[in-house]
Amino acid sequence: MKTVRLRCVAALLALGLPLLVWGAERQVVDIDVQGMTCPFCVHGLQKSLTKAPEVDRADASLKERKVRVVLRLGAQPDLMRYKQLILDAGFTPGESRISTEETQ
Repeated sequence: MKTVRLRCVAALLALGLPLLVWGAERQVVDIDVQGMTCPFCVHGLQKSLTKAPEVDRADASLKERKVRVVLRLGAQPDLMRYKQLILDAGFTPGESRISTEETQ
């Protein structure tokens, strides 16, 4: 009987956890970047920014001259760290904006 209850609880948790995450908001940081000139620059910048443990992904745009840093759920942005990572990658960070995006 105890085993059946444990299986029921496990099944409910497995079904319910995705619902808890659905609709949650995560922090997004957009940073203007100067100095990117090629796709290798974009790749290197994205790789550098994903070294921060709270970063889920980084999407750099050569055309728009900016990078979008999407954080893991519940993480708070560290603008100084991201700007330092951009500098360390050989680029110049500019203005930054923080917003939220809903998960799906």
